[in-house]
Amino acid sequence: MKTDMKAKLCRHEMCIGTHVSLNEAVVTEMMGYLPYDYLWIDMEHSVINTERLLGQLIAARASGINAIVRIPANDPILAKPVLDAGADGIIFPMICGYDDAARAMEACMYPPRGVRGYGPWRAYRFGTINGADYRATVDDTLLRFIQIEEMGAIRELDKILTIDAIDAFIFGPNDLSGSMGKLGQTNDPEVRAVIDEAIAKINAAGKVAGVSLGLADEKAMRSWYDRGVRMLSSGYDVKYIMAGAQANLANMRAAFHLEDK
Repeated sequence: MKTDMKAKLCRHEMCIGTHVSLNEAVVTEMMGYLPYDYLWIDMEHSVINTERLLGQLIAARASGINAIVRIPANDPILAKPVLDAGADGIIFPMICGYDDAARAMEACMYPPRGVRGYGPWRAYRFGTINGADYRATVDDTLLRFIQIEEMGAIRELDKILTIDAIDAFIFGPNDLSGSMGKLGQTNDPEVRAVIDEAIAKINAAGKVAGVSLGLADEKAMRSWYDRGVRMLSSGYDVKYIMAGAQANLANMRAAFHLEDK
């Protein structure tokens, strides 16, 4: 059964998900049968294009999981087909300040609140949902996220927090550390302090802080929870396949006393 993520986030309950980057819908379907709250379908750091995304969304719907799509850039032209294709949520990467965040949210909403053009062919199930009903409810159901990956967003966070339409503020620790001149040094005291102060501001405003990680262990994930995060994405399909293949290879080498090559 699909998680009501909007309600869980409003209650500040933990939402967990994992990343999809392979351009194969069957992988999305397989992972969708696991009881994650959502799949993060990544169009920013993958070769998934709009045409292939449709298959991913169909697969997610078949397996009954929320499909949250990260588009390649904060651009309403890129957001429009993803929304019209019926994604359950959208993630805008590399937000650099208030104007970026406001533009992202405007791309998600119809006038007068936003600038989204009208043509939700799959989102309203090819007309089986009344268009007026869709327009009246989509703002309350669509999940809208921004990524905090630039110091510009940190500097303008107080102002960004006044935008009610944002459902969660997702930290990208690697890119944020890079914008501080410390790429990959996510545990650097200065980087941690910047993130912790921002999480505290988000929570104090009654909003939800999130984070996107690689394949993290239990201790690392718990540390983010203790820091105030309530939406956490960890792991990805490529890593799962490689980890399984590497484990099998190690077993085969051990079984037949083969040397590493």
